[in-house]
Amino acid sequence: MLKRRLGRTNFEASVVGLGGIAIQYQPWGQAIAVVKRAIELGVNFIDTARSYADSEDKIGEAIKGARDNLFISTKSHFRTKREVLGSIEESLRRLKVDRLDLIFVHSVDHEEDLNRCLRRGGALEAMREARGEGKVRFIGISGHQNRVLAKAIESGEFDVIMPVYNLANDGADEELFPLAAELDIGIAAMKPLGGGYLAILPEVAQFHVAEKAISTAAEALRFVLSNRYIATAVVGMGEITQVEQNVPLGYLPQFMALEEAARLKERARSAGYTFCTGCGYCLPVCEEGIDIREVFRLWVFHDQYGLRGLAKERFQQYHREKVNLCTECLSCTERCPAFLDIPTLLKKAARVLGS
Repeated sequence: MLKRRLGRTNFEASVVGLGGIAIQYQPWGQAIAVVKRAIELGVNFIDTARSYADSEDKIGEAIKGARDNLFISTKSHFRTKREVLGSIEESLRRLKVDRLDLIFVHSVDHEEDLNRCLRRGGALEAMREARGEGKVRFIGISGHQNRVLAKAIESGEFDVIMPVYNLANDGADEELFPLAAELDIGIAAMKPLGGGYLAILPEVAQFHVAEKAISTAAEALRFVLSNRYIATAVVGMGEITQVEQNVPLGYLPQFMALEEAARLKERARSAGYTFCTGCGYCLPVCEEGIDIREVFRLWVFHDQYGLRGLAKERFQQYHREKVNLCTECLSCTERCPAFLDIPTLLKKAARVLGS
């Protein structure tokens, strides 16, 4: 596995990292097998979050006996010192480690939120205290808005950033990545496959896929790995087959010609599905139990992969009645890092998939 220096942490990170968001949806045994297989194939950067259900527990079980060779990162979505200190203690317990290599302030997408984290009694103060006590080695910040992350690292308080970077969202190249390089801030890119929206997914591989499909997983990941600013591409993987497909791309240097990159980016952007990254932050708050992410993914299946019958069948069987219950309370929109008008988009998806 090729490795790149993660900024001033000086850690040599595997260029393909494992994101823990996907294993929260998998059975215990399968999730542990996924993590172990990734480690066997050379992954040494593993990232999760306190808010990813039982992801930390599964990772903690899977890394027994291998912890010393790994860089373990987690994230806290809390904003006050008291809450974050408690979150760190809980993460240490669940991961079964006595120290976190990296703790992120999770999903900071507004300047007001950043200021809240930085002020006295905020998240940063807690993380600095935990670092002083040896419970945390490095502090990072994740988010979906490049301008907010740029402002954050100008503070000098963060060692690593985790921005969105993929074929449909490559704006970080313009200012954020050069600034991070200048300040020696490590870059761990999230959503390299767009939460699955930019690549052919395992569950549709058995079906005929239209020629206009956005990209393959290999193409989407190659694009990210070819960016030399990025130390590690953090890929959410919940299946052994995904691990065995994605991780070997980190064995050889990846290069993507400008012409190929331009073609793939144009295909991704013209698809009209750059709106949803599949982060899932909208899911816990829907009082009607609408699986927003899955509805949008079925929309992608219908329009981009040509899987119209499959998409309509699944939507009408599992999701139509729920979507019709939407009260437009906007709780999902308030949590969406891309500031989407989710109720309006759900109506559009229902018109396409429900006919």
